[in-house]
Amino acid sequence: MSRVMKFLYFILFSTLLVSSSIAQVEDRRTREEQQRISERERRIKQIKAVFNQFNQDLPFLPVESGRVGIRSIELKNDKLQSWEVSLIRSFLEESISKSNFDYVEIPEFEKRLISSIRSTDTSFRLINRDPSIEYRYNFDSIQSVVRKYRINQYISVRIDYDDFFGYIVGVSLYNANTISALWSRTYISNEKGLGSPSPTTRTDLGVTFLNNSKLTYRTSGGGDSVIVDGISPIAGDLEYAWQQSSSSKNTLMLGFHGGVRYVYITEPTLALTQTIVTPRVGLDTYLGFLPKGTGYNSTNWINVRLAGDININLRDGVFINSSTSVYAFPTDNFGILARLEFNPRSTYIGSETRLQLNTLNFGIGVNVKF
Repeated sequence: MSRVMKFLYFILFSTLLVSSSIAQVEDRRTREEQQRISERERRIKQIKAVFNQFNQDLPFLPVESGRVGIRSIELKNDKLQSWEVSLIRSFLEESISKSNFDYVEIPEFEKRLISSIRSTDTSFRLINRDPSIEYRYNFDSIQSVVRKYRINQYISVRIDYDDFFGYIVGVSLYNANTISALWSRTYISNEKGLGSPSPTTRTDLGVTFLNNSKLTYRTSGGGDSVIVDGISPIAGDLEYAWQQSSSSKNTLMLGFHGGVRYVYITEPTLALTQTIVTPRVGLDTYLGFLPKGTGYNSTNWINVRLAGDININLRDGVFINSSTSVYAFPTDNFGILARLEFNPRSTYIGSETRLQLNTLNFGIGVNVKF
């Protein structure tokens, strides 16, 4: 083989090798670019998930509407990029603008660097200063901004990012005049990683109307028993309940309760007044409806409780009944309830009386979280 042919083969082989290398590099760049685009799209979805939760809470904030500004956005992770911070701020401004609040943009609260040069005969210094720090953290400076823009509240935001939980965004709302916190909540884009919320305890205080009951009264002289039909005693209920949610949204909760029922019996024809005390324990299933928000551990406007009770007669035996209760919660710590109680074979036993209950009884009450 001549030298010319060897040289041509070498040139051809080198060209193919270089072309293959270039194609591999371009393919790797394309894959890396697609991964960057996919990662950015995933993060944008996570940011939208955070503000979907915030937008659900915004109409129900326990704060009077007024003029609102953003005081600060603090970054808790150095890896957060500028486009992420800008997008979060834009979503926040958009959410506030569409709400009952009046959004006010405050330049004094914006972070910005001012560079200055100080020099002497022997030294030269470049100084970078952020004047917004004084306006954001000095009380007198904050008040001057409050008066200037006539704002009623301001918002502070904290942003962090975790590979597992995603974005962790804390939003706090402050009274502009007193700088006291009015409301605060943390939003997490991947709430499933948090698991179920911690158990909660609540207390029921109620009254049950034992309508159309049957009273058997044993006279003290040992004579025949007297039976009175159609009486309607009143029962006072005190229950302490433990609840554990099976989901992050509190749509299904399981629990148990213990308490005591005071049955107050009066019968004027027999000159009878008596109170029967009956301890009770039971198991509960709670179903949540009309959530107040979409965030983690969000509460519901309406809960339905299905309960089964074991009632302990202190004088003789036990009996079982069940009930269905509907709770309405105007606030997270206080609710009102209506209850329908099913008593197939329920009898309260006192010192001289036996009270046989009607099959269905109605009750009302309040629910308190201490």
